[in-house]
Amino acid sequence: MSLFKSMSHVSVTVTDVAKAREFYTGLLGFKEIARPNFDFPGIWYSLGGELQLHIILNDQLVRPAVERETILARYPHFALWTEDCDETAKRLEQLGLPCRDVISGPTGFRQVFVKDPDGNMVEFIGPTKSQASRK
Repeated sequence: MSLFKSMSHVSVTVTDVAKAREFYTGLLGFKEIARPNFDFPGIWYSLGGELQLHIILNDQLVRPAVERETILARYPHFALWTEDCDETAKRLEQLGLPCRDVISGPTGFRQVFVKDPDGNMVEFIGPTKSQASRK
């Protein structure tokens, strides 16, 4: 018997809630939802179904530049399924966001990784029509 029923939320810490809102709401178009009145700033987002993303202020956390800027699939991240990863990749490119864009050899899915201003990584994964080399 499992200890849980379903995944509730993912949380990431940021040093600037306004910059996080610009990224997640403004650029990525995530839908903000009501958040309880905690004694620290943050933002909650609906990621579809019951899954939520919780942005939490931690202004004491400053990651080294290499960790904020380098995009490696093995870094901690959360992944969001997209029905058309080619279109998602195109939109992220139009936004001018630095990305790591690969087609997984083992799965055949396209994976597009981006980072928020604090270096938290988000993966968009889904089917592709591309015949690009598998990485």
